[in-house]
Formats: sequence, C-alpha cells, structure tokens
Amino acid sequence: CFMAPDRLPSIFVSHGAPSLPLEPGVAAREFLAGLGMQYPDITAILCISAHWNTQKPSVNAVMHPATIHDFSGFPSELYDMQYPAPGSPDLAQQVAGLIAAAGIPCDTDTRRGFDHGAWVPLMLMYPDARFPVVQLCIQGHLDPARHLALGNAIAPLRTRGVLVIGSGGAVHPLGDPAVALGEGMPTDAWAVAFNNWLNHAVTAGDRESLVHYRERAPSAIHAQPYPDHFMPLFVALGAAGPAAKGTIIHQSWYWGNLGMGAYEFR
Repeated sequence: CFMAPDRLPSIFVSHGAPSLPLEPGVAAREFLAGLGMQYPDITAILCISAHWNTQKPSVNAVMHPATIHDFSGFPSELYDMQYPAPGSPDLAQQVAGLIAAAGIPCDTDTRRGFDHGAWVPLMLMYPDARFPVVQLCIQGHLDPARHLALGNAIAPLRTRGVLVIGSGGAVHPLGDPAVALGEGMPTDAWAVAFNNWLNHAVTAGDRESLVHYRERAPSAIHAQPYPDHFMPLFVALGAAGPAAKGTIIHQSWYWGNLGMGAYEFR
C-alpha cells in the first residue's frame, strides 16, 4: 500500500465483536493484524469509534487513557486486556481547533479512555501501542451529512502524519429483531445486497448516494437499524477530501450478517 509521504489516506474498519482479538483464524481478525504494517510511517492516530456517542463533537484530551471494557457476557480474559497507548492532549487540541474553525462546536473530555471500538482494532493493528491515540466521538443525531462535514474539518491532519481511522461496521444489523446473528449462521441475501451497494458507492466516491443511503440502499433498515456503526465511515470519507474515492481493502462476514468490510480513502 503506497502512501505519499506528505498525505496519509484515511481508513474505515469494521471492528466486530469485542472478542475478535481472541479469535485467531477469523478473516477480519487476520486482516486487522496485518493492516498496521501498511501504515508504518505515522505519528499518531485519530480514531472515530461507534461506541462514543455524544450530543456534539468531543475529543479525549488524556495523557494516559484507560482501557474501557464497555461490554458484558464475553470471556473473562477479555476484561484483563489493556491497550496502553499514550494519549495526546496536544493532538486533541489540534482536532478540536480544526472542528471549531469549521463552525462546529467541539468539546474536550479530560477523562475518557479508549472504548472497544478503538482498542480492539488498534490492539491488532499496532500491538506494541507505540503511537499516541486520540478519540473523536460520533453524534446522537446520526446524521450522515453532518458526520461528513466533521470529517472535512479534520482533513488537514492527514498532512501531519495522523492516521484517521473510522471504526464501526459496514453491515451492522444489531438491534433488528428480525435478524438472527450467531457463529455459523448463513449470510442473508439482503445483507449481501446492501454490502454490494455500499462497495459501489464507496469506490465511486458517490457522497450523494451515501448520505442518502436510507432511501437509496437496498435493505438499509436491516443493515443499519441504529446506524451508529455507519457514522464513522462518513467521518473517514470526509477526512480524505472532497474528491476522494474509496478502495476496498477487506471483505468478510462474521456471525452470519455482520459485514466486516474495510475501506481506504484517498
């Protein structure tokens, strides 16, 4: 994966279940475990996680962020896992400043640690935790256009060595009572149809269709019933600039209908 030294791409990854680090052989896990090697020359990471959701943008300005185990019912060893990457209050202030300069109010949070939407993929990508990490939250209105604008605001970070990572789920039907999920379950045709539509829109750089995915994508109501896991994709796309297009860097399925797609935007 060639990168121009003066401008990093932004990426979107699907992080799956919190237990992903404990599941060797799962395709998405093995993909993430090799992904960090594609981006070795970075200075820091800004992660937009589906699992930090506030009313307005906020960044965590914490020197030593805690590892948050924001889930229940998983194997006990998962709760002992720590991701000891440093934070960067300086980078957090840069991020907040860029967002504010775009006319979007932005808070700084001096207590928030890393939720599993951040540390699960980062533990696989960069297991030595050597890069400073700052998190940026999604917003409760779950509005695609506003998250795209949030990404546009932080685009200059890509010339400063900061890898922008959106972490969510390409197909994420959790919360839909009509959708069964589980190990060994089949992938339904509606999930494949949504995923194919998403791949086409992303690789075409079709922001208009993506922003209006609820009306335009097949089975959007099943694929993203509560679209918190879709919003990080819009931030990552926006951060790549107004003419950016996506490249598919991973495709697999997990628990039947969880689409684990990942994209690079440049």
